[in-house]
Amino acid sequence: MTSSDKKTRNPGKAIPPAKRIRRWLSRIGIALVVLIGIYVLFRLIYPVWINTRLPADAPRIAFSLDNSLLGRIGITDTTYQRVMTAAGGRLITLRPDAAGVPVSTEGIEALLEKEKIDGVLLTGGGDVDPNLYGGDPNTTMLVHRLRDDFEIALIRAARQRGMPILGICRGCQILNVALGGTVRNLRKEQDVKNIHMALKGHSVDLNPDSKLAETLGVTHLAKVVSLHGNSVGKPAPEVTIAATGPGNVIEAIETDSAGQRGWIVGIQWHPELTLDEQVQQKVFESLVDRARTARERRR
Repeated sequence: MTSSDKKTRNPGKAIPPAKRIRRWLSRIGIALVVLIGIYVLFRLIYPVWINTRLPADAPRIAFSLDNSLLGRIGITDTTYQRVMTAAGGRLITLRPDAAGVPVSTEGIEALLEKEKIDGVLLTGGGDVDPNLYGGDPNTTMLVHRLRDDFEIALIRAARQRGMPILGICRGCQILNVALGGTVRNLRKEQDVKNIHMALKGHSVDLNPDSKLAETLGVTHLAKVVSLHGNSVGKPAPEVTIAATGPGNVIEAIETDSAGQRGWIVGIQWHPELTLDEQVQQKVFESLVDRARTARERRR
């Protein structure tokens, strides 16, 4: 009998169950090693490497830790490290308990001084506690009151020191709440929520007279990355609307930058996720430039 005959007579020879299990375990092991390697690369090595690209005197931008799943596995940090380094700023991650529990004004002031902070970046995550603005607690997700208290105190301390503040997504909402405004729950408006909680994004119209429009150099963005179930509700007394989107949703806010109050801008969409749009990168560059100016003024 030839070898070809043997192959013909045994075309579907079964693999023993034990051997099949070993093969799958081997594949799973390889996949885990690859995933761990990627995690170590982007969580530990990448931040160190990217910081070496900055000059020693790069403005130091405080970054409040994201409590969502993306924040816990390091994706949020890595994304903002990339855009802030490109803008010339050094991101300094602060934990919500960094200033002590309960949060105190003295603790925040000492933390800002210790870390030599020049500006503040507030990012996404869970919902702002509705008890802070009289909202409905029955439709909220991932509320983290310690983070809320920490960021509100951080905003107030940064304002007193004349530091620029940029809020993205949840950061836009907590800015408004800290200044006396409210949050609009889009989950109660399904049609509106479906537009704003989608990777495909939507268009945004900027107030031509706003400082944000001046910074970006445009009054309309054809597409922004939008992933939010809440937005700014009633603007705080000091806040003006800088941009709106579908469903009359407030997409950006700002305050008067005159005097010692500093530059404060909140953006509801995610400019850090728009990799091919240099226009939106300008907001991070503006934060860094103003942080540098604020540092020089304090000296």
